[in-house]
Parts: sequence; C-alpha cells; structure tokens
Amino acid sequence: MINETDFALMVSEDIKNKCDDTTKDLLRSKEIRDRWRDTLIRIIKNVTDRLEKLEAEAALLRAKYKDFDHDPAGSIASTIEKSQRFKFHAEKRLAEADRLIFLNEETPDSKLSSFLKDAILMHKKLKLQYKRPVDPADVGLWDAADGKWSF
Repeated sequence: MINETDFALMVSEDIKNKCDDTTKDLLRSKEIRDRWRDTLIRIIKNVTDRLEKLEAEAALLRAKYKDFDHDPAGSIASTIEKSQRFKFHAEKRLAEADRLIFLNEETPDSKLSSFLKDAILMHKKLKLQYKRPVDPADVGLWDAADGKWSF
C-alpha cells in the first residue's frame, strides 16, 4: 500500500494533469476512490488555509507600504493566483471523485474485466447447456472468472 505522503503527491500530480494514464486509472479505481476523495479534501483544506495566510500577509504589506508605486505584495499575489488555480482544479477533481463514488461508475479497465468475466460465464453456461465436452482450458477459464488460477 502506498504511504500517505506518496499518495498525496500522486493526487497533486493528477490535479496538475502531470501524471500518466496508469496513475489516473489507479486513482479512479473503485478500491481507491474513497482514499482519493479524502486526500483531495485534505489538499483543498491545506490550500485554503495557505490562501488565507497569504491574503492576510499581502493585506498587511499593502497597508504597511501603501505609498509604494508598485504593489509591495506582487510576488505574494502571484503565489495567491497560482494557489487559487490549483484549488480550482482540485475542486474539479473532488467533484469527479464524488460523481464516480455516487454513480458507482467503473473505469474502462474494470468495464473490460466485467465484460470478459461475463463472456467466460456465458461460455460455461453454453458448454454445459449443450453438453459440449469440457477440457482443462475450459476449467481454467471458469476458475479464472472466480479469481483462481488453474492453468
């Protein structure tokens, strides 16, 4: 299992659209969705707290140096803008996670595995229904549909 720090980094990279497709699929898998959602909530809270501190710091600088020609909190304003953009994208990911959890949707990989399992079970049903000979490969497929490897 991935530790919390590494998992949060994966989620952060996903928010920034910098992770690969395998990581995206992993985060959206049914087994990980709740953890993904919880991590997104923590990230959003951390960014919100950071934004509040940055905005207070910028306001303090502007009040202290109001006679400056240029914004004394210019670099902080840039950081605030980047943090707001990151928070926006994190909130979009949270909405996606909520939707996937609520609708209990499957990822393309899990759809394929469900399709293949259904095909194997139909194969078994037809073999038995029409009393066709069963060979070791058939038994191996049927066991695989039940999560057992017997080839």
